[in-house]
Amino acid sequence: MPADLRRQWQADAAVRPSPLDQRTATAYDAIALEAAVGYDAVLLSPVTPLGTTSVVSPTSQDRAVTTTRGTEVVSDPTNVLAIEAAGRLAIEPRAHVRLTTVHQTLRPGPVQPVAGRTAHFRLFALAEAGRGEPEDGFEVHAVAEQLAVHLRTIHTAADRFGLQAGVPEAIVCVDEAHARLGDRVSARLTAMGLAVTREPLFSGYYGGLRVRVRVPDPAGNAPEIVDVGAFDWVAQLTHDRRHRFIASALGLQLLPLCYARAQRS
Repeated sequence: MPADLRRQWQADAAVRPSPLDQRTATAYDAIALEAAVGYDAVLLSPVTPLGTTSVVSPTSQDRAVTTTRGTEVVSDPTNVLAIEAAGRLAIEPRAHVRLTTVHQTLRPGPVQPVAGRTAHFRLFALAEAGRGEPEDGFEVHAVAEQLAVHLRTIHTAADRFGLQAGVPEAIVCVDEAHARLGDRVSARLTAMGLAVTREPLFSGYYGGLRVRVRVPDPAGNAPEIVDVGAFDWVAQLTHDRRHRFIASALGLQLLPLCYARAQRS
């Protein structure tokens, strides 16, 4: 019934339009993709094979909207980029794959009552896959490169649109087995000029390493808007333990929604 459609349109956050103007969204998309020099830009489908959420990563299938056609709506573009990277490595196992995408991502369930958070949202994702190198060389380089891209995106957007973004801070999290990797990543990020703090990693979602980046906003908060991690997803997909995979995402819509000067309280 038409009335039912209107009621759901008003009540269901998953179907309502984004609070972000589409012209604004595409302007930020362009800044992000321009910052990702050297990464192949992939325009993803709205759907991905059923099980991408729960098979590729150790996550509940409830995190994604499942369709009746053997697919699910993309709830995390980094999972999908892992599948694409694995396909490329299957053709050329020694390749160094670098991918990026900007995707309107949908996750079911309650939305956190935090500024800029919505049921579907703009994510800027980067992914890098290839053979491991001595002294964690692949991981250290990939983390540093991806963070540099995200920081370039933030700085360019701030300059172009007059955003008030404070000084970023990186939180490097590792488990006990990857303490040396944490040292190497921390040293590289410090050399890049980032303030770095260390925390233990307890989540089994990551492959021993996670880097969170928080950026102070005009309201006096410091939301974490960038997340970088090491994962074993590509190694599993290619059945080759030598393959490494580093992926990251920036909550792109948070920049215009949380860092505009009008947000000052």
